[in-house]
Amino acid sequence: MGFEGAGILTLAITISGVVIGVSLYGMRSFQVSDIDGKYSDRTYKFSRIITSALALVICALFVLLNGYSLYLCLCILVYMCFKITESASDIFQGILQRALRMDYIGISFIIKGVITLVLFILVVFLTNDLLAGILVLFVSSAAIVIFYDAHKARRFTQTSSNSDLFANVKDLLKECLPIAIYVLLFNTVALIPRYFLELQMGVEALGAYATVAMPVVIVQVSASFVFNPLITPFAQLLNKGDSVGFKSLLFKAILFILILSVVSLLGFGLLGDWFLLLLFGPKIEPFTYLLVPLVICTILVAVSWFLSTILVVLRKLKMLLLASITSFIVVISTSFPFIMVFEYNGANFVLILGLGVFVLICTVVMVSAIRSSFKMAH
Repeated sequence: MGFEGAGILTLAITISGVVIGVSLYGMRSFQVSDIDGKYSDRTYKFSRIITSALALVICALFVLLNGYSLYLCLCILVYMCFKITESASDIFQGILQRALRMDYIGISFIIKGVITLVLFILVVFLTNDLLAGILVLFVSSAAIVIFYDAHKARRFTQTSSNSDLFANVKDLLKECLPIAIYVLLFNTVALIPRYFLELQMGVEALGAYATVAMPVVIVQVSASFVFNPLITPFAQLLNKGDSVGFKSLLFKAILFILILSVVSLLGFGLLGDWFLLLLFGPKIEPFTYLLVPLVICTILVAVSWFLSTILVVLRKLKMLLLASITSFIVVISTSFPFIMVFEYNGANFVLILGLGVFVLICTVVMVSAIRSSFKMAH
């Protein structure tokens, strides 16, 4: 595909990455920490249908208003459909996670990761057509959601009451609105620098930047595999008023973050250039200097995600929204000048600044909320 194909794919990922926040609505952490069953699983499923339809409409309007070529529009929209299958999977996996069946979720990730990646690479290699690869990505992911995720979750689905479904969906969407806005803004914070990079320096510049960023994603994925299973245990400890257990689990999670950060910075700092050249060849050499700042960005994304999850468990949703709004303002006001001055690395520096502000605010809120929550429990 070259840098141009990588740029098109990255633009599709960037745009859908922002809009998918509307579909996800930030509901996963709320759903798996709803251990008292305030809302039925049927309510969560129906709400996801509504938010996914809205997300697809927003994405379509965005690409049309930007005047992209037909091919680029199709790539973005089909990739958005693929992301919506992941959003559907998120609801079923929330049911499994609340039942502490992370084994099924792990198997789902493995199946989906292997099958979709292999099919995508194979189709792009055989056809040299990015759109065909994305289409296969969408179809294969949808099939896995239907025949695996939904099937496994059915066994653990809570039976619905006879209460008004539409009223419950309305209440759920209203209660989760601060989280939804946070997710939308947080995804935007992570992707705005890339949008400005493409706007100021072109699609090939974005492709080069994204190519260097690819191996770094492993840091964020590693963190999510550890943090995701902790949401329900945190909620259970809070519900019991177990201050010692909650703080002990929190300390272990923070320790893991520190170890992951040190290992990632040392590993990519010492071997990153060699690894990038091995993966992508000599053409990537002029851009290897971006690697370590990208690792720092990824660590901050993982830390931000963890802190936001704790605030959702503590139900400090308005403060989470405040942190995300502040971070968004910082990033959107500094992206253009930072990229103009620092070029490629400007995208990294502005993200480090925005996420740093988010982490600081969330940390202060979390410490205060933990003290007050367990003081009230006693």
